[in-house]
Formats: sequence, C-alpha cells, structure tokens
Amino acid sequence: MTMPGYPHGHPGAYYPPYPPAHPRNGMGTAAMIVGICGAVIGLVPFLFFLSGPLALVALGLGTVGLVLVRRGQATNKGMALTGTILGGVALLMAVGGLLFTLFLVDKADEENDDPYEDRPPAAAAPEPSASPSTAPKPLKFGETHTYQDGVAITVDKPEPYELDRIAFGHEDGDLALRFKVTVANDGKEPIDLLAHVPYVRDATGKRASEIFDGRGATKPFTGKLLPGKRAETTFTYSVRPDGAKELQVETGANNDRPDRMWVGPGR
Repeated sequence: MTMPGYPHGHPGAYYPPYPPAHPRNGMGTAAMIVGICGAVIGLVPFLFFLSGPLALVALGLGTVGLVLVRRGQATNKGMALTGTILGGVALLMAVGGLLFTLFLVDKADEENDDPYEDRPPAAAAPEPSASPSTAPKPLKFGETHTYQDGVAITVDKPEPYELDRIAFGHEDGDLALRFKVTVANDGKEPIDLLAHVPYVRDATGKRASEIFDGRGATKPFTGKLLPGKRAETTFTYSVRPDGAKELQVETGANNDRPDRMWVGPGR
C-alpha cells in the first residue's frame, strides 16, 4: 500500500545509489602496448621509419589516458604514464636513426673516389671522335648489368612517391621519385652493401638529394649479401620538374666495382 503524499513508497525508505561507472582504462593500456612496440622496433637498425609513427601514437594515447585519470574516469595512471614515456623514447630513437642514416649516406659520399660534381650533365652527349670509346654504353631503366664475378644489379624505372607529412631532403616544388634497386650475388664471395648509395642527376646536371620520411622513402642496404642471395630496396630522390625528362643513375653495388649508368625519363 502506498502512503498518501509519498509517491515512491513509505517515508524514509532506502534506495541504493547507482553503481559506479566502469573505468576507461583502454587508452592507458593501449599507450603502454604501442610504446613498448615502438621502443623495441627503434632498437632494430634502419627501422626508425616504423618507430616514429608508433611513438606519436603512444604519446597521443598516453596523454589522453592521463587526462582521463585526472578526471577520475580511469584508474591505470601507471600504464598511461609508462606509455607516454616509452613514446618519447621511441621518438628519440626514430630521430637518432634518421641522423645515423644520414651520417652513413654522407660517409659513403666521402669515401667514393669518383668526382661526381665534375661530371657532365646527363643531357650533354659526347662529341663523336675518330677513336673508339672505351666507356660502356648506358643501360635503360629495368635492364640488368652483370659483373665478371657474377654480381648483378638492376635499377628499375622511377615511380612517383607520396611523401609523409614530415620529410627530409625534399625541396618544395620538386618531384619525389622512387627507384627500386636489386642486387643479386651469383658469385662466390659475400659483398658488403652498406656503402651502396646510387647517385642521381637530372637532365640539367643537378645532383638530386635523397629523401627520408616516416614511411621509409629511402631504405639503405644493410650488412653483407651472401652468395646465391639477392636483396632489393628503394631510394627516393627530390627532382626538379624541368629536369625529370631524363635522369641519370650511377651505381655499382659497392665501392669495389666500377659504377654503371642507367638513363631514362623520370616520368
């Protein structure tokens, strides 16, 4: 029987409070997991381009997780804080990996004995002479050159590359063109690919610069290539539009072999 004047029952009746909301701990947990992945991948040489995006994600998730803890909507402050810290560490690893790669590229340039800066532009054809020329004929993109020891190298036709939001070595207004380089070792001895860096010139004779970004625009070769094995990777260069009508790529697998030249249109 309901008492008059008390629509909800007897006066003084006790009703239990609403159950507490379930804590929103997902952000902090995800931040810690992504931060660990980013830090571990950052320890692997030349994988900094994967560690960078993971670091940014971990920082974002960790920050949101800490905000939820501050509002009382989450309870895993330790996980959110750990994910944020690991995200910062992974970001430092990504930057360090980029600087280390640039150092290796510069070192390879210094160790190369061939004065590339003094070479004629790709568009300038040599004057015909009476004596036969000993210089090998340039190859076309996609063709393969095989050295006497069985090492073969192929430079594919360049393709347009979509840059990440953060990129180094690219100039505004230039084209980003990516080359795939394949090295096959059919010889008897391993070859060192660490110093393998192609040199690219455009039709005006300007040296194109390598591009590095978070998506791995340029991925230098690493370590040694054993006999019977093959390796391929990509190099991306910044090329002016007026010089892309004909590109000149020079490479030789490593400094122990003379460079060969590949020529062809950039687009």
